[in-house]
Amino acid sequence: MGKIRAFFKSKSIKKAFTLYMFVGVVSAFLVSLVLSNLCQFGCSEIFEKYEIQYGMQDPDMRIEFKKTDENEPDSTLFYQSSYDFLGRFTPDDRSVYNILGLLSVGVYPICFILFIVVTSILFYRRQLQKPLAILEHAAAQIAGSNLDFNVVYDREDELGKLCASFEKMRQALQENNEEMWRQMEERKRLNAAFSHDLRTPLTVLKGQSELLMQYSPKMTADKISRTSEMMHRHIARLEAYVQTMGDLQRLEDIEITRQPVAPGELWEQLRQTGETVCSGKEFSCVFIGDQEITLNIDTAIVQRVFENLLANAVRFAKEKTAVTLESRDRYLYLTVSDDGNGFTKKELENATKPFYKTVNETDNEHFGMGLNICKILCEKHGGCLRLDNGNGAVVSAVFRQ
Repeated sequence: MGKIRAFFKSKSIKKAFTLYMFVGVVSAFLVSLVLSNLCQFGCSEIFEKYEIQYGMQDPDMRIEFKKTDENEPDSTLFYQSSYDFLGRFTPDDRSVYNILGLLSVGVYPICFILFIVVTSILFYRRQLQKPLAILEHAAAQIAGSNLDFNVVYDREDELGKLCASFEKMRQALQENNEEMWRQMEERKRLNAAFSHDLRTPLTVLKGQSELLMQYSPKMTADKISRTSEMMHRHIARLEAYVQTMGDLQRLEDIEITRQPVAPGELWEQLRQTGETVCSGKEFSCVFIGDQEITLNIDTAIVQRVFENLLANAVRFAKEKTAVTLESRDRYLYLTVSDDGNGFTKKELENATKPFYKTVNETDNEHFGMGLNICKILCEKHGGCLRLDNGNGAVVSAVFRQ
């Protein structure tokens, strides 16, 4: 039974329509044949009733034929015509007899038309009505910007494949909408953080400029010099902010270009960069996996993420920084760890947000964008960024190959 159901589910609409029409035509023919025979039987019953009653006894009902061949025996042939009895039928029997005679022939086109109509209705209801209703509902939901639904149809025919395509389109639209929403929320948070951090240098510049305008004739040269120096620092800070925002905007337009690279070659590049950045502190770089494989990555993106992660690790490391490269399951894992104090619970939740700084950070040269940039680049490369704690902070950048 299950195999039969599976057969009907996997059958194409063309084959299903052909099968429905074949069954309908055969059924119409058989039913027509049965009804036609019943009509003929009814006619014969009426005829036999009058034949028994009148039979061959009435000489007026006989038609005589003489022999035409001398070799035939000398006898007279008689023929009894059925039409001779019609004159003796009652009006009711005559009407029934004529109707049954017409129906014995007319039942064929009637049955064929009826069965074709019934078969078409059954075919529509069983093969077309449900998937068309599903597709109509899906189109209406998508037109109404509602993607929180599923397109489910369990057949594997043409309309089943069309429903599956609709479901894939819905999923793609939903993912795009979620990504757009995420980017919009990220942009809002970025603008809010940018506005918040700009408030302090703008307030300082405003106050110092007002001070200069009001008291510059009475101020000493040394006071004017210190005020100018302070204003210059905050102006430089504003320029750095604008540069950072520009760089962040350009990250959205970066295209990932994957190219084959040997693990040993990538490891050597990271090792040289690490030894230069970590001068004065212990540094180690290890590759885990098959050295003979080929990595399919954007080396420039991986190098940029590595430099950002390493710069953060060196700032917080006490004595040593370690880097681990590992390739498995079509992903490249780049892990940078240090022996510092690690992340707090709040930092684990917020460290990848733009312009986020720890409470103890007072260095105005760093805007808290390093991990956020790494997160964006990893996601561009089909991966993600993970923060954790070990003997210190542990950051893993994942890149899809």
